[in-house]
Amino acid sequence: MKAQLKAAKKVAALKKALKAAPPAKKAAIKAKLVKAQKVLAKATAVAKKVLAGGKKPIKARIAAIKAKIAAAAHPVRKAALKAQLKAAKKVAALKKALKAAPPAKKAAIKAKLAVAKKALAKASAKVKKVSAKLAAKKALPPGVKPIKARIASIKAKLAAATHPKKVAALKAQLKAAKKVASLKKALKAAPPA
Repeated sequence: MKAQLKAAKKVAALKKALKAAPPAKKAAIKAKLVKAQKVLAKATAVAKKVLAGGKKPIKARIAAIKAKIAAAAHPVRKAALKAQLKAAKKVAALKKALKAAPPAKKAAIKAKLAVAKKALAKASAKVKKVSAKLAAKKALPPGVKPIKARIASIKAKLAAATHPKKVAALKAQLKAAKKVASLKKALKAAPPA
């Protein structure tokens, strides 16, 4: 990141110098600017690679999982997130133990840590799978609006309609949509048979 900032500052300074330079010096500054831009592009690529490869620190991951648990409504997702949190806490505890451990015990803790990391990866994958399944269930087919949005859309069209035939057709559509909405509401509230 520091290299990227340094390169960016150099490019900015050369651009400024290029603007103020007399025509005789412009070619030399342009050559320097091209070089500096290449250095900046390389530094940016390195920074991107580092950021992409770097995972969140374990403390941040635990905090993020806790926030997701608090926001989760579905019991299956909540259970998957709790399992992920348990695995993450185990990794955190082993990392802490590894730092404090004497050299003789480090190899054993490292082995346990590797197992714990695999368990965390497995738990994280399960959370992703559960989340994707729930999202797919919630998702409507392309072009199909949720019933509330459909009712609002019909009402807006009805307010703008002037032709009696169109008004009648929209009123019938609104009546049908409202019936669907009330049935969906009743279905949610109904006890299982």
